[in-house]
Amino acid sequence: MKKQHGRSLVTFLIIFTGIIAGALILNPQIYNYVAYGPKVINGLSAKLICSGVFVAGREAEDVYQQDAIPSNGIAKHQSYDVNKQLEEVTVNTYGFYEQKAKFNPGFGCSLYHHNAPQFSVPELAQVDGFDWTDAKVDPDISQIVGQAFKENSSKPHIDTRAMLVVQNGTIIAEQYAPGYDQSSLFLSWSMAKSVISTLVGIWLDSENQSIDQSPGFAEWENDDRKDITLRHLLNMASGLKFEETYEPGDNATRMLFFEDDAAAYARTVKTEAKPDTKWVYSSGTTNILSGFLKSEIGSLEDYYRFAFEKLFLPAGMTSAVFEPDASGNFIGSSYLYMNTRDWAKFGQLYLQDGELNNKRILPKDWVEFVRAPTKAAPRGEYGGQFWLNQGAQNNPKDRLYPNCPREMYLASGHNGQYVAIIPSKQLVIVRLGWANGERFDLNKYFCEIIAAS
Repeated sequence: MKKQHGRSLVTFLIIFTGIIAGALILNPQIYNYVAYGPKVINGLSAKLICSGVFVAGREAEDVYQQDAIPSNGIAKHQSYDVNKQLEEVTVNTYGFYEQKAKFNPGFGCSLYHHNAPQFSVPELAQVDGFDWTDAKVDPDISQIVGQAFKENSSKPHIDTRAMLVVQNGTIIAEQYAPGYDQSSLFLSWSMAKSVISTLVGIWLDSENQSIDQSPGFAEWENDDRKDITLRHLLNMASGLKFEETYEPGDNATRMLFFEDDAAAYARTVKTEAKPDTKWVYSSGTTNILSGFLKSEIGSLEDYYRFAFEKLFLPAGMTSAVFEPDASGNFIGSSYLYMNTRDWAKFGQLYLQDGELNNKRILPKDWVEFVRAPTKAAPRGEYGGQFWLNQGAQNNPKDRLYPNCPREMYLASGHNGQYVAIIPSKQLVIVRLGWANGERFDLNKYFCEIIAAS
């Protein structure tokens, strides 16, 4: 299936030539937009369309219109081809800057720049998983959730697609936008970071390893990076100078859209500070952790088996599709799909201190670790790959969500993906959608839910 979005090639070439001239005359940094920008945008669209079609079961044009174009308006100049036989998606802009994404069953879609990756799902052990009891609707909470969906009309850039609230282990509110339901799979974006942290914790416990050990990368042994530990990486206080502006050509866009091995690329970044002295949000850090886990566990098939048998299946998160790069490392920074109820199970796992179904899944001290703010985070806003609401050490009122309690912590992702955990209220709140240009107002809606519960 092909979709052409044509404006004249002549017009495009004129615009392109003008951009180059501007780069030379006005600002050399614009070179990055010319050299990297189109492939970043095409890579993003190829990945979104491929996963949208082959993982989430959506129509390609819907993904293109609802996800790709809102993510970057230049995407409206793209053409895409969905090859159902090869299970691939190709995107270009007027025939240039082509990017490809390949689907593998069970593994989702991977951008690739050389050979198309081929992955096979291993046989898994039978594991009894957690599931929800029957829902018990709370009309007051449901009304607040409904108000959030009304913004889809008044503020279409907010685009809330799913919300779910759990209290005391029971679903008390659940709503979906038209076109989505309980079976729909939603992209994590950076919520995947919290899942990688979880897998690291499970692995450390299973192997009796220390969180304060070095990851042991050979290329780090002869410079300042030798002092970096797993704890530093988990706290995003490693001192690595990883640029995450999402401007074309920065470390984050090069890692996600130009490299077949995200972890290997992220490991090349040098330091700018001593470990534990500076907090810098870094997707590269999480992919370094993902690559570390894979190297310790073995092949991608072994890593897949570990993730499912030790986390996803016992937690009942059976819809999970964790997508790897072309080399076979899970893109722990960004690419995990699950349905809304399974995202809520992830929150419930943490709410119950790592136990579900009377089975301990997480180490006993892991929840305490991820909730403890790293001392380098100035507003007490980050722990072990989870966002916190602790506030500055000398001013707790200076926190991310001032109307919400300090105890709240959450997995958080781009476009307004949230799994929030509020222990004293025995609450888990999930919001999934595609906010662009305007942020979903978590401080309003989540805090109203908390206050009303």
